[in-house]
Amino acid sequence: MCIVMKCIFYKKEYKYIYFGTFFYNFANALCSTFGTVMLYKAGLPIYLILLIYGLRFLITGIITPFFISISNKLGIAKCVLISNIFNIINSYFMLYSDSLYSNIIIFIITMGLMGLSNPLSDTLSSKYVDGKHRGKFNSIIFISKIISSVLATIVITWGVISDSNFFLLIIIAIFYLLQYFVTKRIDYKPKNNKHTYKETFKYLLKSKSKYKVIYALRTNHIIERLFVPLYLYIILNDFALFGTVIVLSLLFQVITVSLIGRYTDKNIYKANSLVSGIKILITGVYLLTKNRVLVSLNKMLSDNFDKVYETSIQTSIQNIIKKNKEENELLSVVGQMSLCFTEVIIFGFLSVISIYTEENVFYIIFILSIVSTVFINYNIKKEIVK
Repeated sequence: MCIVMKCIFYKKEYKYIYFGTFFYNFANALCSTFGTVMLYKAGLPIYLILLIYGLRFLITGIITPFFISISNKLGIAKCVLISNIFNIINSYFMLYSDSLYSNIIIFIITMGLMGLSNPLSDTLSSKYVDGKHRGKFNSIIFISKIISSVLATIVITWGVISDSNFFLLIIIAIFYLLQYFVTKRIDYKPKNNKHTYKETFKYLLKSKSKYKVIYALRTNHIIERLFVPLYLYIILNDFALFGTVIVLSLLFQVITVSLIGRYTDKNIYKANSLVSGIKILITGVYLLTKNRVLVSLNKMLSDNFDKVYETSIQTSIQNIIKKNKEENELLSVVGQMSLCFTEVIIFGFLSVISIYTEENVFYIIFILSIVSTVFINYNIKKEIVK
């Protein structure tokens, strides 16, 4: 037991992955937690916000295969550096959103290009992490995300309320650069460079892997995660109160995430089934009430079990990658491409629907999330027992 814990906490590669995760999630909180809210505060209608995110993922899906070619020539860390330069530019547009309408095309392009390093997490984990304690490793990863998000939420809420945009931008830029520096400590160039841009798309279209299907189904979870903060903000109509709810909801996550990692290592499918059932119940509450208190409490539960759910699903996905004959980098890229292109379709559909339904589009988002949870659990079961 002590040997395993020492490995999980002190192994050099693990340590740098933990630090990189912390720095990235602190810097990225403005986009991931506050992104849709900041756009709504800038005066953009919901259908346009949905369309912006759809176009963003279209660009991300197209440029994701360059992760392979760039990492082959320059190393994994250079993908992080290039991506984070666009992350910093995107953060600038988020903070100085008064001029967003006049720069909306540039904003969409930078949002898309910052996704170049999307395959990084699966790639590094599949390369460095031992499968027998991957669940516990992912628990620590998500705890790192929670702590960084809590700190970032407090800083961002204060910065937005006090109008300290320049200070926020400097802090965000520093943390993005810190992620690059720690990733450089475990940098490597993939040995196999036979997969060209064209061949990657061919593999995406012809492969029948359940891994690709699972990633495509995760689309609706990503959309829910991006837009539940906006749903909460619309109901609360108070930015300071919104920030407080986000911080409290994040703090509650640490205990359950630490527990699920151990359980996942013992029985992946049972862990997935348990957290899938809980996630369906919690998402279902959003369909039943618009009460400010109940929605806020459910947001706390939703965030809590969202991280638990992600820990379990991410562990399953990484184990599927590890068992596959193809290279880790290729499968990580194909998974992200499958996710991005499915998001383009779903975001386009939701954008059109929201023109007529306005805020009621959130109900469709929640229903799609529940459907995805059921089918992801089914596909993981088939992949595990294969």
